[in-house]
Amino acid sequence: MKITQFGLCYSPNLGDGVIAECLAHGLRMREPSAEITHVDLSGRQAFGAVTIANRETILAIVDRLPLWLRQRLALWKLNHVVDGVEADWRKAAQCDLAVIGGGQILSDANLNFPIKVSRAARLLSETRAPTAIYAVGVSRNWTHRGAALFGDLLGTDLRLVGPRDNASAAAITVQLPGAPEAEVIADPGLLAAECYGPQVSEADLIGVCVTDFTLLGHHADSAIAGQAIGGARFYCDLVRALRARGHRVRLFSNGAAEDRDLRRRVAAQVADDAGVDVPPDAERPATLVAQIAGCSAVVAHRLHACIVAHSYGRAIVGLGWDRKLQSFFEGVGLSANFTGDPSIDADGIAILVEGALTDIGMLQAMEGQSPPAVADAWAGIDRLLACVRVRSEG
Repeated sequence: MKITQFGLCYSPNLGDGVIAECLAHGLRMREPSAEITHVDLSGRQAFGAVTIANRETILAIVDRLPLWLRQRLALWKLNHVVDGVEADWRKAAQCDLAVIGGGQILSDANLNFPIKVSRAARLLSETRAPTAIYAVGVSRNWTHRGAALFGDLLGTDLRLVGPRDNASAAAITVQLPGAPEAEVIADPGLLAAECYGPQVSEADLIGVCVTDFTLLGHHADSAIAGQAIGGARFYCDLVRALRARGHRVRLFSNGAAEDRDLRRRVAAQVADDAGVDVPPDAERPATLVAQIAGCSAVVAHRLHACIVAHSYGRAIVGLGWDRKLQSFFEGVGLSANFTGDPSIDADGIAILVEGALTDIGMLQAMEGQSPPAVADAWAGIDRLLACVRVRSEG
């Protein structure tokens, strides 16, 4: 069985690589003969590849332009990028099952994903490969032109519309009329502990995922937790607040260049504290997973930092900026560990960390067994494979 995932497997944000690798793990465990191909919708061919240089500067300039001009520039640039890899995509589209997802790819920021998904969908319409929209995040930000491009998904042999949370299900139902009824499918990143294997956590080591506030603001659909302070000061204050409570701190990032740069600045400002661990930048998903799982708790704006930590049964605190993070915490019954307060300070977050660590009921429930959401992720893998088995049995 040939299965192709159209996602963001080589994204500098290694959380997307975690999605791809956990998906592949789940599929191979359920279907050992599966041949799995990953297609990066941004045209990357390997980790570390750069398709658009100086992204932060370009985004800052583009955001000042009128919508019609932003969209025209995106159509020109992104179609040119896809033209360069279309032959590879066409070959990959000749498969027994095409998976669109996961990640927050059904979002319309200057037609970025609408263009890429549309190009993949048109190829899949030609091959008539059974297609599944799988564990995706869906934003309620589709423009008229973006909706038309995403609408090309309806021309495929679409067997499953599987958003990863209830908010995404509501968003795709409104914005993609005519699609099969949405079925919520758990994020495959929840399989991280099974995909990457056991990791020993260090007692009282708190992982802080450093994320650039400006980059978050480009994609945010709500206020950013902590933005009233923001930047290096926010993270330096948080490190000091956690250290004052006796915790050691690990600074890491999910891999985006802007996040890495900010982490370096923060690390330089707390370099005199021996209780702060600053591991090398993760270059592959497995390294990121090890950095996260080695902590006893994780604080993050990044969704997959929280998902990986939860998969390993670590305490998690989520910092809001996008509905997807809040939806995840609601879905796993940890709403009390989430804040979307833009004015929250380091002490407020440290209190949330203490609460997460001392929630004896949660920790005991996870001890020696997988979190309940992991079973939901396996059910999602089974539902995905049913898309092709239905055809073969019919």
